[in-house]
Amino acid sequence: MRMRQLRYFKAVAEELHFGKAAEKLHIQQPPLSRQIQNMEEELDVKLFKRTNRKVELTAEGSYLLEEAKKMLAIMDRTKITLQAMGDGTAGKLKISFIYLALSSNFPQIVGDFIKDYPDVDVSMHDENTYFQVNAVKEGTRHVGFVTMKLVDLRGLEHMIVHRSTTCAAIPATHPLAQKDVLSLKDLSGLPYICSTDSYCRMRVKEMQRIFGERDLELKIGMQYERKHTGNVFVAAGLGWTVINSDSAGTIPDGIALKPMEIELHPFEIGMVWNPERMTPLVRNFIEFYKGRVDE
Repeated sequence: MRMRQLRYFKAVAEELHFGKAAEKLHIQQPPLSRQIQNMEEELDVKLFKRTNRKVELTAEGSYLLEEAKKMLAIMDRTKITLQAMGDGTAGKLKISFIYLALSSNFPQIVGDFIKDYPDVDVSMHDENTYFQVNAVKEGTRHVGFVTMKLVDLRGLEHMIVHRSTTCAAIPATHPLAQKDVLSLKDLSGLPYICSTDSYCRMRVKEMQRIFGERDLELKIGMQYERKHTGNVFVAAGLGWTVINSDSAGTIPDGIALKPMEIELHPFEIGMVWNPERMTPLVRNFIEFYKGRVDE
């Protein structure tokens, strides 16, 4: 049984008149009658009661009409969705991001994309940079937002979507919180709290070099693995750490953010994608994001 036959049957079942149904379908009546007869032979049931005066649905015909409406509606929706997928306005989009992307305009841009593309099923995944890069290469993630200068991006395309300067996060109750700018000598007296992840280790090496050039020592204090733990340690008065200047909205109470006399390498977030796994939907998202970043 073909979809065209179902459409023919539905027209006759709703009109209960072969002539009117044929006119509605823009075909001649004899071919329509043959199609209905073929359906009845294929299903081995009578769908209509025919007399010289009227056409009526049988019980089997009434049941098929309800099912035909459902099947045709599904097919119509499927056709629309497939066409939308072809032009990148529907489908599934898997986006991964590092936590620090939440301090940028990333949430707002993704939210606007979802509003503009309501038929796109967007799933978000909070993941580290290493996992993201592998996932984007393998195709289990379509787009990633990663820490730049941390991993090998060969095989992927990317663009910088956020750049942030850094500052010192110190306990709000510490006397240094009263100063406008902190010197390296000021900070050398406090333990440095750092994560064990690769980016923070890279940052530690940078700071150890800068401190060493001033004949000062960077004292390594608490080290942690879980997100947010470092800020909790700082708020508890256990030391200081480096944080992005635009992260003020994500830190707990009890922390003061202070500029430093040195300028560290800025923190950069890059959007990465796999050109070999490009789809119309992924392309639409990338262009949408680029457009918003360039505004």
